[in-house]
Amino acid sequence: MARLCGRIVAASAFGLVIAALLLAGCVLWQPSRPADPLAEYRPSLRPDLVIEPALLAAMPRYSITVTIDPQSNAYTGTQEVIIPVTGTTAWNDLYFRLYPNLPQFGGGLEVRGARVNDLVVNYGYDADGTAVYLVLPRPLLPGQEVHVWMGFVGKTQQRKPGTYTIFGANEEILSLTDFYPILAGRRDNAWALDVASPLGDVGFHAAALYRVNATIPADQIVAATGITVTEAVRDGWATRRYVHGPAREFTFVMSRRFQWLEQDAYGAAVRSYFLPEDAEAGRLALHYAVAALQIYSDQFGPYPYRTMAVVEAPLTFRGMEFPGLSLIGNQTYNKYRQDLENLVVHEVAHQWWYNQVGSDQTLNPWLDEGLAEWTMYAYYLARYGYFAAERLREQRWQAPVRYAVQSNTDRPIGLPVKAYGREDYERTVYAKGALFFATLRDEIGAEAFQRLLREYLARYRWRIATPQDFQALAGEVAGRDLSKMFAWWLGQ
Repeated sequence: MARLCGRIVAASAFGLVIAALLLAGCVLWQPSRPADPLAEYRPSLRPDLVIEPALLAAMPRYSITVTIDPQSNAYTGTQEVIIPVTGTTAWNDLYFRLYPNLPQFGGGLEVRGARVNDLVVNYGYDADGTAVYLVLPRPLLPGQEVHVWMGFVGKTQQRKPGTYTIFGANEEILSLTDFYPILAGRRDNAWALDVASPLGDVGFHAAALYRVNATIPADQIVAATGITVTEAVRDGWATRRYVHGPAREFTFVMSRRFQWLEQDAYGAAVRSYFLPEDAEAGRLALHYAVAALQIYSDQFGPYPYRTMAVVEAPLTFRGMEFPGLSLIGNQTYNKYRQDLENLVVHEVAHQWWYNQVGSDQTLNPWLDEGLAEWTMYAYYLARYGYFAAERLREQRWQAPVRYAVQSNTDRPIGLPVKAYGREDYERTVYAKGALFFATLRDEIGAEAFQRLLREYLARYRWRIATPQDFQALAGEVAGRDLSKMFAWWLGQ
């Protein structure tokens, strides 16, 4: 007897011939499985991560090659970017941001040649040198895909110990955040070219896929937003290939003196990088990051990557978020150790509210920072209980907001970064922003609020969400109109 595609037929000479032909036909007619469009990036991603095809097709794809020389505080590179033309109107030019040219970065980034679809194009600088535009031979229509090549050179400064350094060398650590030309975000069918205030984040970007080949001295211990898939060492230089994505940006931080510890959390390898003299705080930072990843995954949705890092960096007592990587100010490892836990769990929250769900951080900082700040309440509630979470709420948010009301300096949370001064930015965007989310939770109930955040993540993951999106979703989950509450808090 022979089995043919699940059917049984009697064996005979004629039957065997027919069987062979049918069997061959079964093999030839069997549909092939489509190739996995994320195959190259799978080493960095959770095995079960699924992205809808239309969303994935709209993501830019970066291929960067860079050589970094910490001795000279300089680097050179090239990048190829495949950019799907999104939106509803034609693009008459292309803009990339050059964030190292911002005063608060204190570095330099120049473009050295550009091609669009293999044609050499002219380019110029805009937005006080923090953006470069490429002159297109013809407009790009929605639905098209454009291939861009650029050469670039960058430089950093050696900064004084004890100064805030987001980009550059300080205290034997080199930070190369946003070191390459990044496709500018788009707002209302136009390029967003705001020159960022030193108080807030520098910009917003579409989620993208990254392949990065970096050549760095082999004695440097490197923390990066991606995962290493290949490595070759020659003549004291290590060339590594990193892949990552979807992600909002790509960053390197390195030091010859870094040590690191690693622990698993829900299938992700969590690493803590620190200087030897801060080893005890480095262990604590790892402990807090692991707990935060587990709690936030349980509360909102799974962490999307196989790796996560918390890195001691020369940011004084502050922190800064990047995809899969949180920079934690070195002064919290020693001078302000009591603030280390809060700083770590706030920055880890940005892996959900900034990297996965993006927003326009320059116009609507409350939606990014206020929500990440409130997420600390979820951490304290899950880890330490109700009274500890309420103490956080009172001391960290309610007390500063009360002071603002009593001193007539209270302001709405819904303003752009540039509308705030140094005195009221953190008090309003962080403390009052977090208090808004806490009050919303009180208003609609803890269970509904958790459903809201889970749905917010699921619906807007890898997208740019607006305040209107969040308000509409909150009303949908609550089953009632919340516009008066939003208008009062946001100042609309």
